[in-house]
Amino acid sequence: MRYLAGDTQRALADLLPADAAVTGPVDTTAVVSSGLFRRCLELVGADPGVDAVLALTATTATSDLVPEVRAARLPVPMAAAVMDQVEGIRLLPGPGEDSPAVPAYAYPESAARALGHAARYGEWRATPPGSVPVLEGLRQDEARELVASFLAGAPEGGWLAPGQTAELLGCYGMPLAEGIAVTTGGVRVKISVLEEPVFGPLVLFGLAGVAAGVLADRAARLAPLTEADADDLIRSVRAAPLLRGRSGGPASDRASLRGMLLRVSQLADDLPQVAELELSPVVARPDGALAVDGRVRIQAAEPADVYLRQLR
Repeated sequence: MRYLAGDTQRALADLLPADAAVTGPVDTTAVVSSGLFRRCLELVGADPGVDAVLALTATTATSDLVPEVRAARLPVPMAAAVMDQVEGIRLLPGPGEDSPAVPAYAYPESAARALGHAARYGEWRATPPGSVPVLEGLRQDEARELVASFLAGAPEGGWLAPGQTAELLGCYGMPLAEGIAVTTGGVRVKISVLEEPVFGPLVLFGLAGVAAGVLADRAARLAPLTEADADDLIRSVRAAPLLRGRSGGPASDRASLRGMLLRVSQLADDLPQVAELELSPVVARPDGALAVDGRVRIQAAEPADVYLRQLR
């Protein structure tokens, strides 16, 4: 674990009893006075290696530290675990009108989870979003005609026949492999699309085969995908190390996988009538990624709420 900086430890040691812990996590001991507790929070929050502070308090016969948590001014986010509060969570007003409220939880595990979620969200917000690439070789008009023709014959929608599925995927540069050699260098993955009622098409990526149901190893992003989104999908699954090669073997062609994800995303964004799409398995090999089988379900598209789609 990372310890507090030496200057921070020395400042805390000057304030606290000899039996206090100052390396991190800090234990101020039960006899710390209210004013000192707030000062300790501020010292820890100002440490250059601290990104967030979790304050644990319990009311005793001689002190109530909750007001000190409210009064502390920290340059980093803070959550509190108030061990004797009745509410599962409440907000403690900050020291000023412009100060953020401090979420106070009844259990430290809840506070730690909340900080973890906030940290991941902050990391996601700070990640460069990338751009949706312009893909070559698309035959979007043919794809739209195919879907319209299918719905003209089956207004209630349904699954495309295998030949129609292959034709639709071919319009987006994703031919289905008629046959593929099984090699030790191939990893079987799965690419899917689901039409989410509020936000639109959702692209899912994960491990294929029997293990997929056991491990639930998949990640999802909203379409249209940027190149950064596609790379993040590939990295996010637990099976990602398999794509880098096993036991010194050759790595899978992740650029080819990225390209397939981007083409699936473009298809889903262009054709709101695609209610479900599944490519499984997709065999990722050193010389490229090939879809062995696929299926597509079509349904008449409901008018979209453009404002909801803009929330993405």
